[in-house]
Amino acid sequence: MLLQKQKTYKKVYDAACGRLLGSDIEQQLRNAALQYETNAGAFTITIPFFDETILLTLPQIAFRNEKGSNITLVTRIILLHYINTANGSRAAGNIVAYEDIPGCRHYQPVFEKRVTKPLQSAFGRDKYTFLEAGIALGGKKEEYGDVSFTLHALPRVPVTFILWEGDEEFPPLARALFDPSITGYLPLEDIVVVSKLAAARVLKTARKQHMEEEF
Repeated sequence: MLLQKQKTYKKVYDAACGRLLGSDIEQQLRNAALQYETNAGAFTITIPFFDETILLTLPQIAFRNEKGSNITLVTRIILLHYINTANGSRAAGNIVAYEDIPGCRHYQPVFEKRVTKPLQSAFGRDKYTFLEAGIALGGKKEEYGDVSFTLHALPRVPVTFILWEGDEEFPPLARALFDPSITGYLPLEDIVVVSKLAAARVLKTARKQHMEEEF
């Protein structure tokens, strides 16, 4: 099963590479709000990805994380899809729930299982740890719910996480909201993936902060 999944990802990756190389690369980079340098037909592209910076060089399609950490195949696909899909649309200035994005309602149970329920379970009675982890990742504090913050997965892909703490009467609730323009920057299936990566980073950062406090 794992091997088959990797083969599928590889096909998706190869298709994304081919699409990018066959596109008007400079126009797509402008649409995606990415900085780049050119030299003799080669591109060096700087991609802010959460709290990291990834460099992509073309036409050989080589990825490098400035922190030196590994870049997974899934992440590479997300970055390529972001550039390929980017249409330059401006932010709408409001945020909507995942299920209110056209075409996504059917996948709401999957989204909750992979994204919001793990956050509810981990932070449902600890909103301050939730907020601290978001801020540590470069998030901007918001005023929704009990606590909330917005992370930029990519320059034009903000993800806003909102948490309501649970009490004796109500269970905790976590939500992830998006600018409606996200469909101009990612395929629908990638929205779940990016959101899951965002939630995983919040969880990982919170665990790291907790471990550091113990020493």
